[in-house]
Amino acid sequence: MAALTATILIPDISGFTEFMTTTELEHGSHIISSFLETIVKSADENFEVSEIEGDAVLFYKKGEPISKKELLDQCLKIFNAFHYQRKMIQQLTVCPCGVCQSMINLSLKFIAHFGTISEIKVNRFIKASGLDMIIAHRLLKNKIPSNEYVLITKSLLNQPNNNDEPVGLNWQMATEEFPAIGKVEFNYAILENVKQNIPDPPKPNTHYTVDDDSPYIETEIQANFKDVYAIVSDMNMRVHWIEGLRNVELGEASGPYIGSIQHFVFDHFKVMVSPLSLKMSDKEIIYAETWNDEEINLSAVCEFRFRHVDITDCHLVNRVLAAEDKVLVPEVKTLLMQKLLASSENLKTYCENIINAGDAVTDIENGFS
Repeated sequence: MAALTATILIPDISGFTEFMTTTELEHGSHIISSFLETIVKSADENFEVSEIEGDAVLFYKKGEPISKKELLDQCLKIFNAFHYQRKMIQQLTVCPCGVCQSMINLSLKFIAHFGTISEIKVNRFIKASGLDMIIAHRLLKNKIPSNEYVLITKSLLNQPNNNDEPVGLNWQMATEEFPAIGKVEFNYAILENVKQNIPDPPKPNTHYTVDDDSPYIETEIQANFKDVYAIVSDMNMRVHWIEGLRNVELGEASGPYIGSIQHFVFDHFKVMVSPLSLKMSDKEIIYAETWNDEEINLSAVCEFRFRHVDITDCHLVNRVLAAEDKVLVPEVKTLLMQKLLASSENLKTYCENIINAGDAVTDIENGFS
């Protein structure tokens, strides 16, 4: 096909692969897909997607080069949307895996270039190719001392519509040299100050009242308290230890988070379960979730306190509390305590068996580091 001029833009995510273990690949892939979708949705509709490669999106906009101001507005729109989503997931996650717990380390950089491309049609897909697309791709590897920046090559900066210098960023000049390509000059600006000004999402209501007079169950488990929490927070594993639970209907493929909804199916009732709160420290994890079922007049908070005893022992305290502004009727509370007592013994056996057999989630410590 005929050669075309185009503005090339590559937003690239950093910070995932070094935290993903084999057991986290599927979960991590789902999360990064959601971030890539956010990037694509935030881009101007005139930018076409050439391809999605790993953690990066290769955009191009055919025709005359866009101005530096227009380009920066576009990059900052994507940057703000990306980090707002990162903060929201980080705030709501109850998953202890390395991917979810390393959300704070994610960063986003941009490579912008102007040149000539060719569009290649393969079946129903159109891919942009050519030397300038290669140059933009090669610039992802550079000596800039940051993972959060906008890089704009001189071929884009030297266009007539880039006479006005946008304010607010500190620009520096640099050069990279590549085999068979030669020197490529560019300007770049670090985005760390921009990142600091992105607002936090509204905090969810995670409050519940702990009644010290409420009955509780204590269980000693021969396993690390973090491994025990990892098993409890995995909704798919609940059928192995919750007494009478027949099936778990997951609401979200990405796993549970604060406010998400799962349905626990028992023989004669179906409970809507939603993570409510998570607090972590080096010695204790406090996790709570709501249980609701109108048919049996159930509205409760189930709290789990995992306490470190030593590297191979956990002290678990379970209790059932009335949800805020609700009353937990005695017969329902009795039913829950009976199931909780049996479930605690089941959990102890299940944890000790799979951990001693070496089948526990590997590298779970990465999720708490």
